[in-house]
Amino acid sequence: MIFKNISKNFYISLIIVFLIFILDRISKIYVINLSKNSFDIELYTSKFLNITLVWNEGIAFGLFSASHEYWYNFLTIIIVFTALIILIMSIKQHGV
Repeated sequence: MIFKNISKNFYISLIIVFLIFILDRISKIYVINLSKNSFDIELYTSKFLNITLVWNEGIAFGLFSASHEYWYNFLTIIIVFTALIILIMSIKQHGV
């Protein structure tokens, strides 16, 4: 079976990655909801932290900003496929 080579550290690392992803999503939803309620670009101001809502109209640095739907879906499929390949390759290794 493919899962017998997986160590405890791999599961811990996978859980940490998912937790970071979930915390990132929750924080983004929270900031968007705050901006809807206050109608202000500057959401929180303190000595150490200023949160400013900025919308990126492309991927990185505005790349592929011409047609959103097709490029985002295509790149999402490529990223998920690549992540699955990397996950399968790391599971098949004996040192995981």
